[in-house]
Amino acid sequence: MDLKDVFDKRFSVRRYTDEKVDRSLINQILDAGRICPTAANQQPQRFYVLESDRALDKLDNVTRMRFGAPVVILVCCDMNEVWYNGMEEGYNTSEMDCSISTTYMMLKATDLGLGTVWVRAFNSEEVQKEFRLPKNIKPVCMMALGYKSEQNDPHNAAHLTRNKLNKIAKYL
Repeated sequence: MDLKDVFDKRFSVRRYTDEKVDRSLINQILDAGRICPTAANQQPQRFYVLESDRALDKLDNVTRMRFGAPVVILVCCDMNEVWYNGMEEGYNTSEMDCSISTTYMMLKATDLGLGTVWVRAFNSEEVQKEFRLPKNIKPVCMMALGYKSEQNDPHNAAHLTRNKLNKIAKYL
């Protein structure tokens, strides 16, 4: 699939079949998240693949935004590995690096014929506690993953509406 086609076909999927996603496909998606650019090549992103009934039940305790997906990738940042900007006190790229990584994974999933949705409707402390993550591992977002159900379209017509380039870009 051409990259532009991948961009055009991707949308937030909120209904999934219960069909299992083969580990080889999950690994291809994880690899896309692994090779993404990160600040100073620190590579702080950490992925937790939630696919067992037990893990998905735990997830359902902290968010209602799984949408029935059979797999959820919990994207976290190892705060011991993140890049801190010495020119701006307290600024780090943890969320930026994990966001880039998640975007790469979403696009790879689309290329493989799978659906995804980016989820941030959760409390990080609750997720950290529920999954007993080490203190240095910060939950950033989740990506629900699976095969789209037949009754699936972009959430609303606004998905297909994009601002004109001249509204969002300025040449200086």
